Amino acid sequence: MTVADSAARLLAAFITGGIVGLERQIHGRPAGLRTHILVSLGAAIAVVAGVHAEENLPEISIDTGRIIAGIITGIGFLGAGTIVKYREGVGGLTTAACIWFVAMIGVLSGFAFYTLAGIATAAALLVLLVLDALEDKLPLASYWKLSVRSAPRQLEEFQKECSDVLKERGLHIKSSTFRISETGIELNLVLRSKRRVTDFKAAELLANIQGVSSVKWANRSGEW
Repeated sequence: MTVADSAARLLAAFITGGIVGLERQIHGRPAGLRTHILVSLGAAIAVVAGVHAEENLPEISIDTGRIIAGIITGIGFLGAGTIVKYREGVGGLTTAACIWFVAMIGVLSGFAFYTLAGIATAAALLVLLVLDALEDKLPLASYWKLSVRSAPRQLEEFQKECSDVLKERGLHIKSSTFRISETGIELNLVLRSKRRVTDFKAAELLANIQGVSSVKWANRSGEW
């Protein structure tokens, strides 16, 4: 493999990684243009170095499969660094996936599979741009945790009042548990909703039920 051929492979990794990174940069994600280019280039360099070593150093046994496995493992640690757990849930998963994805595009470029690298880049843009716009229009369900505390009272009546409020707001109860003590009742529910945001009106209506002392509402994956 000539130096010009190696440069072409690295250039392909630079361009394809940069295209995906530019989309992340425009949308203000934690890993942007430079990160994605470097990841793609790094993966391509590892492959090109392996190919050169195999051609020029016959005394050294080079396993390209191990090179790819090493890239996948190393990029996994980098991608994990972009995942952040918020109070409302988890963020950065798409960016982490993009980092892993451009590393694989870099591998394709390193092996001079330019057509496949181009198709993969186009597929990534389709997912990030077109499907992102479509996703916001889909009637996807979201899940929430709800905790309602009340002064001592009849449990069945309290559950029914809470259930009536939630049904009126279009919230479906997936599961429920309760705890009864001397201080009162704590009702814990998992709700399914078509809304992607907290239903403050439902929380307000629950708080107005006689005897209710507190209402806690959180995304199912979040913490109170």
